[in-house]
Order: sequence, then C-alpha cells, then structure tokens
Amino acid sequence: MPKPTIAFITQPEYFRFTYETALDADAEVHELALPPMLLSGDFAPLLELQADYNLIFRGEWMPAKVLEQLRGLRIALSSEPFPRSIDGQLQMTWDSLNRYLHFRAIRSLPFDYVFHYDAASLPLMARDGLNCSGHFPFPVATNVYQPSPKTRTASSPPKRWDLFFIGRSTPHRERFFGPLKHHYQFLHLCHGVWGAPLVDYVHQARLCLNVHAENEVSWEPRVQMLLACGILLISEKITPNDLLRPGQDYIAVDSPQQMHEAVAYYLANPQERQRIAVTGCERVRSCLDGRESYLTLLRQIQAAEVSRFSASAPAAAFTAAGRAQSAALWVRQQWGRRRWAWRQGGAR
Repeated sequence: MPKPTIAFITQPEYFRFTYETALDADAEVHELALPPMLLSGDFAPLLELQADYNLIFRGEWMPAKVLEQLRGLRIALSSEPFPRSIDGQLQMTWDSLNRYLHFRAIRSLPFDYVFHYDAASLPLMARDGLNCSGHFPFPVATNVYQPSPKTRTASSPPKRWDLFFIGRSTPHRERFFGPLKHHYQFLHLCHGVWGAPLVDYVHQARLCLNVHAENEVSWEPRVQMLLACGILLISEKITPNDLLRPGQDYIAVDSPQQMHEAVAYYLANPQERQRIAVTGCERVRSCLDGRESYLTLLRQIQAAEVSRFSASAPAAAFTAAGRAQSAALWVRQQWGRRRWAWRQGGAR
C-alpha cells in the first residue's frame, strides 16, 4: 500500500518543530513555506503535488482559490493566542484580540477541518459562529528535540549559559528578563534558529524560561518544545490543561520576583533541577510526541471521530470590533500617506 502524502503549509521557523522528520517512515512528507505575503501564483508546487492531507498553519492566510483546487483534505491548525476564559475570567489583550479578528477570515474559506491548539479559546470561537473540529495541542518531533546524552545526569559537563529563551522581546517579557540578564549568563534568541541548531543552544543552558508576550495567561508551544530537550523550564503560568503539570513537569511562577527566586533556587540545586527536567521530558514524549499525535489526528479524521468545520452567524460584538479595527487601520494608512506626501513636498 502506498504511503499517504502529507503537505505541511507552514512557517517552518515556527512550526517545523511539531513534525520535523517524525513522519518520514509513515508518509511522503512535503513542506511549503507560507510567508504572510505569499500570492496565489506561488502555490504551484502545492497544486501540482495534490497531497492526500494538507495541514496548514495560519490557514487564515490561504487564498480561497488555492484551497478550492486542492483535492485532498484541507486541515487548518490554528496557532495564535486568542482571548480565552480561565476560571471564569476573560484573558485578553489587544494583541490576542487583534490576532483573533484577523483569524475570523477563516469563516469564508473552504476548510474541511479546523483545529485550535488551545481548548480554552474554543467556547469563545463557538459563540462567534466558528464551529471548530476540536483542539490539537501542538506536539514535538521528539526524534529531533530530545535530551543530550551529556545532560542526562546531574553531573553533566559545565554549561555555557545559565538561562535560555527563544522568542521576540516585548515590554512584558523584559519586566521578567531585565534583572536576570543583569545577574546571570542569559542567552536570548529572537528568531532564525530551529531544528538541531536550536537544540544545541538549549543543551548549553542550565535552565530554560518561558514568559508570555503580553500580560495575559496563554500557552506557548515553545513550552513543550523546550521540555522535550530535557532542560528544566521555569514558566509564567500557562493555560490550565491536562497534559503539562506545573510543579511536576515544569515550574510555574506569577511574577518577575517569583521567577528570579526560582532561577536562583534551581541553579543552586542541580539534582532537583534534573529530576523535574527528566519528568517534564518524559511527559512530553509520552503525551505530545509528534509522530503519534499527527497519526492519531489523521486516524480520527478518517474514522469520522471529529466534526467538520462549519461557520454560522457571527457574534455582533466581534463583528463590531472588526469594523472598528478596519476603520483604525484606514485612518493609520491615510495618516501615513499624508505624512509621506508632506515629506515629499518638503524635500522639494
């Protein structure tokens, strides 16, 4: 029986860690980069391939005309932090609301299935008429993201850095990181490194950190990616879930002060640090392994165990917010054009 063909349409620097080479023995895997400004004519390789499964990150960016020409299943894997309710409280910033308002374009796109990575946002999406197929916590290609043989024991060789973080800098993050960067050897990578080179950087750190981009509770997939490498993770609290257990798989903190205290404690206690790191790594390998997660997802789809994506009437509040967003964008564009014209006139 021939292997199924899977196309990952993605930003590889952000999402390749979920599959990497994990499915190579089970499927014919192809990857097509999806930058934000990709045009319909750039999808010729995808249309020529006609994969059995098209797994698309940032599906809201896909042109409808391209999706309509795909004969295989069209599966969107929604990846962005959206507003969510946690313990009865709405967690939202302008950034997460703005991301969701852009995502709502998926309503008019012909996807067969849409999965969101964080179950806490699904009720809000359903109230807005976006009836997703379920949630799909992003897995990790554990054949690539794994512990180094040199770091499996507490008596490992000296590390190059005390702390490691990968992700863009924001004011909220720097509230946590600023003091730590002053006191410790702190490696902060913003973008541009993934796969085996990223794993090498992680292995050279004693601790890994995770802090949200904005001041709201969310769940960044970097959490399980870093845990899979076998290094203790200290993280700002993430969305409660059944997979990753604070205090057992990673250390959760509420504030910059708590993070500073946790860093000092676990740097001074390498055996305890190693114990939790091993537990977290094993948890990811057992619950979020890339091969098993993707194969299970495809089996559930084939067995009709998940519902197809559908869209009903949108919520008036989100529609109004979307119009306000569009109006604000138009004003900024007009102001930008006027400033440019004024500068050109001044230059003359």
